Amino acid sequence: MDASALRKYGPLALIVVLAALMTALAVQNRQLRQQQALLVTKVEQLSKAVHGLPEGAEPEALTATAINGESLTLAGSRSGRQVLYFFSPSCKFCLASVPQIQALDAAGRNNGHRAFEMVAVSLPPHDAAPDYASQHGFAFPVINDVDARITQRYSATLVPMVVVIDDGKIIYRHVGQLKDSSVNAITGAFVVRAGRKAAASPAG
Repeated sequence: MDASALRKYGPLALIVVLAALMTALAVQNRQLRQQQALLVTKVEQLSKAVHGLPEGAEPEALTATAINGESLTLAGSRSGRQVLYFFSPSCKFCLASVPQIQALDAAGRNNGHRAFEMVAVSLPPHDAAPDYASQHGFAFPVINDVDARITQRYSATLVPMVVVIDDGKIIYRHVGQLKDSSVNAITGAFVVRAGRKAAASPAG
């Protein structure tokens, strides 16, 4: 390329090179963001995995009294189907999960018949629990776990946390803010459990 051609096409070539570099950097930046998002997701999953008792655990039965004075037994071989909801009145993720908790409670009611017993367990601040439950229309028993017996038994170190129990055995656990899909997964756990029981039973 002679000097005149270089003067004529040089700036254009430089623009092309710069455009190619910017495109390459944009692609690389997008890949880095995707890798970072994947890493954050894995870290969150690992973090949540250490909270709460694992599926398959059979916690010892605990008796407690709800805010309304109702006596309750949590877990144990005669507990039937239970959904325990651990929350704190000061937790913003619990507040964001209220619509899903209300939907979960509604899913447990079927023409007056309870598909499962739903019980909430309040962590500190305990003095705010009664007003919180009333304000958000919790139509299920709420236990104010002042002595932390239940919290410690279920290793509820992160809220919100939902523990699904069937005949004394934990069959599902959700840690973190609930979504509509979480409600389906929680109620579906009983269906999955029933299917496994049926498959394991000898043919009649």
